[in-house]
Amino acid sequence: MSWVESLYHGLKSHGIRLVCQVPDIVLADLISRLEQDPEVRVVQLTREEEGMGILSGAYMGGTRGALLMQSSGLGNSINALTSLCIPQQLPFLMVINPRGELGERNPFQLPMGKVLRPMLELMGIQHATLSREEEVGPLLDRACRTAFRANLPAALILSEELTGGTEL
Repeated sequence: MSWVESLYHGLKSHGIRLVCQVPDIVLADLISRLEQDPEVRVVQLTREEEGMGILSGAYMGGTRGALLMQSSGLGNSINALTSLCIPQQLPFLMVINPRGELGERNPFQLPMGKVLRPMLELMGIQHATLSREEEVGPLLDRACRTAFRANLPAALILSEELTGGTEL
């Protein structure tokens, strides 16, 4: 099973019915797969922090959610995470395409690439990096259990080794 199918089925199996996303080429197949599912509502955002509010409200209404974004979107979302989601214990899963890592062609992505994991750690957000297709299911299960048992956001970072990345 491809990483896209593994993520899709894992999200469904954990009762995630709302997915907020900012369009991204690496995440495009996953987004398309989710949009085709009548049981999942996919909301396109203009900025990632909008998703924090939407997912928080949805959770308070009984709906589990996920946010799909690039690592630069985490930088846009720090205030929403640290002033709303974390203190109010509002869980959701973040699936992050890490831009700015070794080999990045866009120099404007490099600063966030360097601080993605340290920022997650400073905020106390549990995270794992997915590098091989066979680890997608098990790590997704662990991340969802962490998020929805601890009532806190959790993150999965999709490595270029897993996704194949993209040429910009």
